[in-house]
Amino acid sequence: MRSGIRAATRVTVDGPRVRWTHEWPVVLRPTGSGPGGERVHLVHAAGGPLGGDDLALSVDVGPGARLAVHSAGATLVQPGAATDAPARWTVDLRVGAGGRLHWAPEPTVVSDRAALESAVRVTLAPGAAATVRETVVLDGADAALRGPAGTAGARAVGTLVRAGALPLPAEAAGESDGVRWAWTVLDGRGAVLLAVGAPAAVTAVLDAAEHDVPELDEVGVVSRAEPRRRARTGA
Repeated sequence: MRSGIRAATRVTVDGPRVRWTHEWPVVLRPTGSGPGGERVHLVHAAGGPLGGDDLALSVDVGPGARLAVHSAGATLVQPGAATDAPARWTVDLRVGAGGRLHWAPEPTVVSDRAALESAVRVTLAPGAAATVRETVVLDGADAALRGPAGTAGARAVGTLVRAGALPLPAEAAGESDGVRWAWTVLDGRGAVLLAVGAPAAVTAVLDAAEHDVPELDEVGVVSRAEPRRRARTGA
């Protein structure tokens, strides 16, 4: 039996240099670099998060630097064995002037009877840009959540945010087998895509939108290679 865990992990990119500190169970692994910038993967070393866990990640991309953040696999949110408290996952993304960030972890799967409170904050300096991709898959049959006031029976909800110095999308909305989607222009410079439907169909919509960002193509389209054993273990 595991009690709730509190952990904070941080990664900083300054040009080609990547520095990080991490706390179990949220572990970072640098997984390469290329013309588009540096790349790291998140690894949930102990599974979860479980109910009662309070996990946080801070990402700082320096002026002119580029970083892509992925995960080594899907995140499975499960109920805690000794508490009814939700799991908490807080992400703080900051990008310096002229910097580029691509945030695209694998889907988050929420088990039946589990609860997750998740927040992603993005702060951009002038001339910076970010794409932020999130997918949630419901692994249960909660009547309220999947009813007309929730996802109306859809198992997956996906979002893709284009923020900062990026072109706005050409199409506003669409529908195809197993998925409905729509873009909404945000206050300031940016837009958010919301897709609801079957997991594979939602993934296809987000993939197409992600690859239609010319200024971030080289950062965003990367291999899901296995992480290399280069990270140092935090306390």
